Amino acid sequence: MHPAKQYAATVDAHTVATFRALVEAIVPNSPALAVYGAEQAAGAVELYVHEYMIWELDHSLALFLGTHLTIVPLSASTAQLLNAGAVQLIASGKTQHAPNHALWGSSPFSALSPADRIRTLAMLEELCVDLGLLPPPYKDDGGLIVFIVDYLNRGTMFGFYSEWSAYGTTRLATPTERRLEYFPIGWKQTGYPGVSLGYRANRGFLLTIVREGGKSTIV
Repeated sequence: MHPAKQYAATVDAHTVATFRALVEAIVPNSPALAVYGAEQAAGAVELYVHEYMIWELDHSLALFLGTHLTIVPLSASTAQLLNAGAVQLIASGKTQHAPNHALWGSSPFSALSPADRIRTLAMLEELCVDLGLLPPPYKDDGGLIVFIVDYLNRGTMFGFYSEWSAYGTTRLATPTERRLEYFPIGWKQTGYPGVSLGYRANRGFLLTIVREGGKSTIV
């Protein structure tokens, strides 16, 4: 089995559903913007940014274990954090919309409306939760919670506006095996022309300096 497919097969469905709900809330699909071009309507789910977030959380972040930094897979525990936050938001009575009970058993976070998912993120970031009820490594660690919520926001935007979507069928391969298969949608949305080896620019003028008698003269 190809390493990318093998990795994708190891991610449980609850984690995938939770991260789909996360990126959908942060960068939603916007059909009304299609009048400016079909690519303008795409949201984070259409660009598989949830897969990007899961990959990065499992391969790129390190925690101190003992005295050494160690890369620890964090996608499953972070999905559990979001789901625990959703449960506490419901218990607080601060949701603005009723949850989708058909999704609750799979992922409480995805059962919330997009607006209430954002409220869950805010509640976690502000530490307005019972830290003792959160899953490890987040349990009773407010600093790590604040960091990871900020990372979830920034990471989603980075995945959306980077070249991630254009890796296509190679997006879950190791970085050295990824290949761009088309021009990134996020780049089209922002009008970014793509990577350039350089642009012509005026970097100044050539000058001749004559040094004579302890003095310097520009000619």
